[in-house]
Amino acid sequence: MIKTIKNIFLGLLCSAVSVSASTLLTDTFEGSLGNWSVAGGAFHYTHSDSGINYATRGDGAAAVTASWDEGLLTLTKSLKLSSNQATSVTINFDFEWDSTTATRYMYIDYSTDDGRTWTDDLGDISGWGSFAGLSTLGSFTKTLDERTVGSFTDDFKFRIRGKDGDNPVTAYIDNIEIVGANVVQGAYTKDDIPEPSTLAIIFFGLSIAVLQRPRR
Repeated sequence: MIKTIKNIFLGLLCSAVSVSASTLLTDTFEGSLGNWSVAGGAFHYTHSDSGINYATRGDGAAAVTASWDEGLLTLTKSLKLSSNQATSVTINFDFEWDSTTATRYMYIDYSTDDGRTWTDDLGDISGWGSFAGLSTLGSFTKTLDERTVGSFTDDFKFRIRGKDGDNPVTAYIDNIEIVGANVVQGAYTKDDIPEPSTLAIIFFGLSIAVLQRPRR
């Protein structure tokens, strides 16, 4: 009996500290832009039998042009990171450039207020300018936690933004995946889920100690 109680207690502790990952959305851009919208120098690219296949897998990709007319690929669906109690969020995707000879900038921005304001702390996937002679294929991944953002909200969004004052070049974005850590499914608010109090944990531990005392 005592062994069973100890195993249950250890299992509860392990589940409390474990980190799980949940895929919040994926987009392969096969046939449509999925959860994304385009503006400026951005569009949905579909490969046909002729021409160059810029899609890294399949026939579809989101094309974002780096020019003064900023190409914008913006998430239309807000990520409910607060309700789902996510402790961090990660964005991954593949990209391919149509040229290696021009200077280009491609930023990853995030918003906590449904796109009214944006922060570009995620950086530039192109390495801050021209990298002529290097491979045009690559992948990008970035993780944000609440300490970086300040506080997760239910109006959290990503966007990919092309900017360049030189010769326009285009990045073809494919296979976007957004993953949340420790996401609670069902969109509970933080106040809806009771948390075990410190006193309850201490009381439980003392109960086990009493049960383990040798009888006289």
